[in-house]
Amino acid sequence: MDFSFGADAEMVRSTVHEFVRRELLPQEPKFLNAREPAERVEIIRAATHALKELGIYSAGVPEKFGGGGLGPIETCLIAEELSQTLIPVDWGEPTPILYECSDAQKPQYLLPVVHGDKRYALAFLEPEHFAEPAGMQTTAEPTATGYLLNGTKQLSRPDFDFCLVFARTQEGISCFILDKDAPGSTVRTRQGAAQDRTLLVLDNCPVLKERLLGEPGGAMSLGRDWFGLSRLIRSAAILGVCQRLVAVTAQYAKDWTSMGEHISERPAVQRTVAEMAGDIEALRWLVYHTAWLAAEGKNVNFDSLLTKLQAQRVLQKAVTDSVRVHGGTIPPAEHWLVRASQEGEALDMLRLAVCQQVIAAYTS
Repeated sequence: MDFSFGADAEMVRSTVHEFVRRELLPQEPKFLNAREPAERVEIIRAATHALKELGIYSAGVPEKFGGGGLGPIETCLIAEELSQTLIPVDWGEPTPILYECSDAQKPQYLLPVVHGDKRYALAFLEPEHFAEPAGMQTTAEPTATGYLLNGTKQLSRPDFDFCLVFARTQEGISCFILDKDAPGSTVRTRQGAAQDRTLLVLDNCPVLKERLLGEPGGAMSLGRDWFGLSRLIRSAAILGVCQRLVAVTAQYAKDWTSMGEHISERPAVQRTVAEMAGDIEALRWLVYHTAWLAAEGKNVNFDSLLTKLQAQRVLQKAVTDSVRVHGGTIPPAEHWLVRASQEGEALDMLRLAVCQQVIAAYTS
């Protein structure tokens, strides 16, 4: 059995690895200590421009949607390497939902995202948590020309040119493309214990029927053919975050002294760091085994669900373990860990999806 990556994959990994260490890691102190948001925005913008020059931007997007068409393994390697920096680099990883744009919608929304000319935000979650889509409170009432949206959504990012709003319609959950600053929509910031949340308040917000993405009631099926790969890429990104986290934790354990000894000499710390490393290595094998299956043309819907679930569990435990080693305080770059942990809000749905498939596979 050959567990090595091919020459092309190794070249991709090497290119991105060196880019991160040459261009991004030296910028982290400036990014973390920036007094004005504009300073951070400029660092991210410069990094994105550099990735475009390298040919990495949207490299994993299928060619038929305007991207580079790299395979699953190469795309996972990019995600893993880029996620080891504290700087939230935008490298062109659009949600597969956008692949469902109609021919009329693609030039205005999909292609500008793939080319890096527009940014989108997902508006799926709401301030009040729901375990199933049926619990969604935002509604879309039909009108003569389209729909009226009402409700409050939690945006996946504060800066965007348009957002994908999920709402309940008569047919079920539907998805709408809503431009920024649309009449009847207001963006607000809600302060939280861990981070500020960006909310989209919809008050009789009109949206034309031409902005409906897919069929009415069909939002939960959008991008279905591509979501397995998307989950896998997110899992690879989480793997990269975990790798950097264990590196930071190990360095702290080596350098920090308490009561005249390095804390790395303490059995509890040794046990924690060792288990972190073991969990992360197991996740690595799961990620790249699933990537190999995808590269072989296999259906990885279940495998990607399981991989994503495991990735989020490993991340949550790694954050907890790192805080424990750091003496109860969160490591530097709190926003980085919070951003990475946001995916955990979908754990209930992931567990449900995995459970349903396991029961179907093992019972008659």
